[in-house]
Amino acid sequence: MTLNVPLTVRVGDRHITRQLKDLSLRKEAVGGVQSITLGLSARLDSMAVSPLDRVYVYDARTAEVVAEGRVADPGRTADADGQTWTMTAFGPAQHASDLIQPLIYVDQSISDGWRRANRLANVSGEIDRTSKPGSSSDSAPECIVCRWPRNSYAPGQAALTMRYERLQQSGQKLARYSLSWDGGRSDSDYRVQIIPLTDGTTGSASLNAALGNTVSAVTGVVVTDWTNGRNTLDVSLLCNNASGTGAQQTDDRCWVAFYYPILRAMLLDQTGADITTGYSADYVLAHEVVTDVLARVLTQFDGANASIATTGTYQIDQLAYPDGVSAAELLDDVMELEPGYYWTTGPSNSSGLYAFAWQQWPTTVRYEATLEDGGDFPVSTQELYNQVTVRWVNRKGSRRTTLRTGSCPILDAQGIIRRASIDVADELGSSNAAVRIGDNFLAEHQYPANAGTLTIARPIRDLSTGRMVEPHEIEPAELIRVRGVESYPDSLNASSSDGQSVFRVWALNYTADSHSAQLELDTYPRTTAAALARLHRRRRRKR
Repeated sequence: MTLNVPLTVRVGDRHITRQLKDLSLRKEAVGGVQSITLGLSARLDSMAVSPLDRVYVYDARTAEVVAEGRVADPGRTADADGQTWTMTAFGPAQHASDLIQPLIYVDQSISDGWRRANRLANVSGEIDRTSKPGSSSDSAPECIVCRWPRNSYAPGQAALTMRYERLQQSGQKLARYSLSWDGGRSDSDYRVQIIPLTDGTTGSASLNAALGNTVSAVTGVVVTDWTNGRNTLDVSLLCNNASGTGAQQTDDRCWVAFYYPILRAMLLDQTGADITTGYSADYVLAHEVVTDVLARVLTQFDGANASIATTGTYQIDQLAYPDGVSAAELLDDVMELEPGYYWTTGPSNSSGLYAFAWQQWPTTVRYEATLEDGGDFPVSTQELYNQVTVRWVNRKGSRRTTLRTGSCPILDAQGIIRRASIDVADELGSSNAAVRIGDNFLAEHQYPANAGTLTIARPIRDLSTGRMVEPHEIEPAELIRVRGVESYPDSLNASSSDGQSVFRVWALNYTADSHSAQLELDTYPRTTAAALARLHRRRRRKR
């Protein structure tokens, strides 16, 4: 038995096309190939396949790889029809979920990322996370405050110290810090110190200033202010009484407040080498995060030759996962902040490393199709919203919410307010990120989705290449114009009625038996299986 379509299949080093009973595969816009399902006529006492064998599906006309993956679930069945192996292979996208580990890119937190550390002598001074002393406004900055209370005794050569350790715990290194500080009085017997350290031990002060009561903004960057390799940061109020006898505190002004701390981790380039320059800002860009996670985590991919679009401009000012995150989850979060971009994968090279790309969504129509093979285009207003509440966590660890409103013509015309809720916790927890994510959500839910499924069982026109392509050659993420379907106005369709709709191909399910592809357009179809899949992918991390 063999395939009746122009495809061939190899598992490991074995070409098995003649033994195939059936073949199907799924590709999605985000991530690329998700799964390959095979049915194979083979004796059960043979070792036809082994777990994690590589599976390759080729176009027999061009020898190009249509899909590639690894055997995940081999199964064996014997019945009246004979002995059969059935197996599912996961695609390269699965490797983005292989590892869960802490990752820190930019962190504004003053909560559990910091702990009190002992430097020099043990002292009984106080360290709090609170508003700046003497502030009466609710808008006063949240600070790390080190102080010796009135009538306490500060010995000579003692320090009140808070230490940032998240980078050490994630295996990353410090590239930049910025913060502001001021004190309750000017006193040369007390010093304000900021010390980048390696594992909390080795290092020297990048700031060593006399205590003062004027606001000072401080920044430090790797190479310029410390040697590469530091992974913790100490902020201290040091008692340095010249006589060595210490001092009695006679008032409440012996304090220093550190506020607006922002720490950035050192990034890796596509080859995995440290990037030691360019840390001039208190934010990261999407492509910098993608490049780093590709080199740091996604070792199954060809990072050196990956295609990384560098045109995104949104300034990410909080992106920290102290409890661990997979690359797939992190990339999903980055796409929330830069919705004009997505990641995908491709076939492996001669070294066995898969291709990877971070790129902009296509904006021109590539395919043209009709309804000859059938389609289903449900319209629903259940996903329309004109308000959204974004829950996030601030620097101190306090829960905050940001309400965003937008126009939704259908709801607004009926005087209906429908509000959604999004939780970004402290991983993306900043007011800027809350506004960005909320506004992006409302833009996506302003009109009913031009969604549905379309069956393609014949060649269709590829406007990019100018030729007719078979169903299995259709690429997700591309735009397809379907004639005979009226559209709602959205970013892909004009408001005028012209009897056609432009959709984005979100996923392709190809079946060799019928040589047909079912395309999922713009959103997942309204089926039980799709609903369960979306529930499974829902954000579960909360802090």
